Amino acid sequence: MFSTRQPVALGMSETDADGPVSRRGFLRTAAGTAAVAGASGTAAAQEGNSSSGGGGGGSTKTVEVGAGSGTSFAPEETTIAPGGTVVWEWTGEGGAHNVVADDGAFNSGSPEEGSGITFEHTFQETGEFAYHCAPHEAVGMVGTIVVQEGGASSGGGESSGPAVPNSAKTLGIAAMSFMLSTLGLAYVFMKYGGDYDNALEE
Repeated sequence: MFSTRQPVALGMSETDADGPVSRRGFLRTAAGTAAVAGASGTAAAQEGNSSSGGGGGGSTKTVEVGAGSGTSFAPEETTIAPGGTVVWEWTGEGGAHNVVADDGAFNSGSPEEGSGITFEHTFQETGEFAYHCAPHEAVGMVGTIVVQEGGASSGGGESSGPAVPNSAKTLGIAAMSFMLSTLGLAYVFMKYGGDYDNALEE
């Protein structure tokens, strides 16, 4: 003969499964399931946070050299935190360019023409650092680096702070929804004590 024995739910003993669903047995099961769902959502969020790259040493911002008509820096003003690095990248437009600080703090050297050329400088102190392209300063090819505590998003370069992937957000929302549903069922069992006969009589 085939066995008609019912499967035992997670967190319930065989004695609990043989009789009507008890309040204690259900709450044990609900608590265990909610804990698993919560842990899954937390792990997904942590995985999303750990996926952002970049070691210590501050953020990095990129400035295009030869933007627009070929005689501009883009963005013209860049804000960064102390310890951050600015990378100037030649677009290949507008002829030969260079990057020269007005106060002589940094200098990329002789003007160069072509794309893929880069020059970088790390700023350790706060302040405003104006710079220009020597061959095109007369036509307004100038820029400014603002170094301040906390930095700022000035359009261009890499954004600071980790980004959470959509998959982690979705798992987190699903886990929260499941936990709320479990709490709703717990309320029903708390109200009727897990005795379906009494619930029907009421």
